[in-house]
Amino acid sequence: MSQLPLSTRVQLYLYSTRNIVACAVALLGPALLFLGVIREGWLLITAALYAAGYFATPAPQVLDTVLTQTLSFDALLDRFDRLVKETRSQLTPTMAGRLDSIRRSIHEVLPRLQSQALDDNLYTVRETIARYLPETLANYIALPPMFRVTRVLKDGKTARDLLMDQLTVLDDQMKEVVGNIARGDADALLANGQFLEAKFRDRDFIKPVVAENKTAA
Repeated sequence: MSQLPLSTRVQLYLYSTRNIVACAVALLGPALLFLGVIREGWLLITAALYAAGYFATPAPQVLDTVLTQTLSFDALLDRFDRLVKETRSQLTPTMAGRLDSIRRSIHEVLPRLQSQALDDNLYTVRETIARYLPETLANYIALPPMFRVTRVLKDGKTARDLLMDQLTVLDDQMKEVVGNIARGDADALLANGQFLEAKFRDRDFIKPVVAENKTAA
């Protein structure tokens, strides 16, 4: 976060739920002044109300994406299921449907991969569970809810639009992996892995904005 431009960090704070709630609570100060309930010290009271609203608002949700590379596949699947459960309330029904579809593909393909001992292709599925999806979702959820749906980031799309695109790509690719394993098409599976690695190399929703600002400068 500290590597982002100051203007972007300010926007993230202004869009944050904590700031919005704190501002709403702070409005009680001018309202009480207008009603004649308070007079002197209303600015201090307003500031105190803002602080009360800020600290009363829960901190943003943070997803744990650390150390997943060292876990067994059974442990990874358990964490993946928890990830689905933790993020569902933050996603649209269509996004949640894509996430469920990705989960089904992973659960379907994993026994085949383990029985066939296809190490390179097993790596593709592991990376999907351990890195691509968790980090993409974590970066999305780290953004303030209002920022996700109102701030245009890249190609005229909001963070919500970009996440939908990424979930769609990941869902489609995992379905292809299932089919390619069923056919025993090792070349196609290798292509799946290379595509996913290239597509999800950058899983940060804000970096494209930073890069574009630097280019424009």
